[in-house]
Amino acid sequence: MSRSTLGRLCSFVNANGEEALRRRVRPERTHVERVAQRMHERRQETWRPLNHERVGAFLQMYLLAMIYVENAHRHGWQHETSTKMLNKALVHRIIPWINRNRVWTLDHTQWPITLEHFHDLNNHLVANLPNIHAGLRWQNIVYYFGEIKKEQERWRRLNEMEKEVMEQYNAYWNNEHFYLCGHF
Repeated sequence: MSRSTLGRLCSFVNANGEEALRRRVRPERTHVERVAQRMHERRQETWRPLNHERVGAFLQMYLLAMIYVENAHRHGWQHETSTKMLNKALVHRIIPWINRNRVWTLDHTQWPITLEHFHDLNNHLVANLPNIHAGLRWQNIVYYFGEIKKEQERWRRLNEMEKEVMEQYNAYWNNEHFYLCGHF
């Protein structure tokens, strides 16, 4: 910078204070902070009555902050107070809500969380928060998603068997028609 530019900056600081320069450029914000701000703007905070949308938004932010740590802070670590607040909200608000809102259906739109969020969160709890993972509420959720997986597999096998039977049926009647019509 030239001397005159530095002189103008010094004059600006002398006249308006040191904070005046910082007001021109927004403070650096991490991806998690931007996600939290968008959650606030959409009124998706966890202190509000929970629904599928708010729980999904919280889990997305939780996964970004706690699992994908490159998003958490510029230097790759999370503040201790943020970690405590996120874990407290997870344990006292989110997990009980998920446990209460389990619906025994194969319609994924009625599940409390997505399978992807469940797998990521379950792996995180096993590795980092084993006491929470071993708790009754989370074990109920693990059982719930285990049963859903079994049921999905059973329906997939039934559909495959039905498809095979229909193919055999069609092949049989196509051949039978061929011989009955005398086209051989």
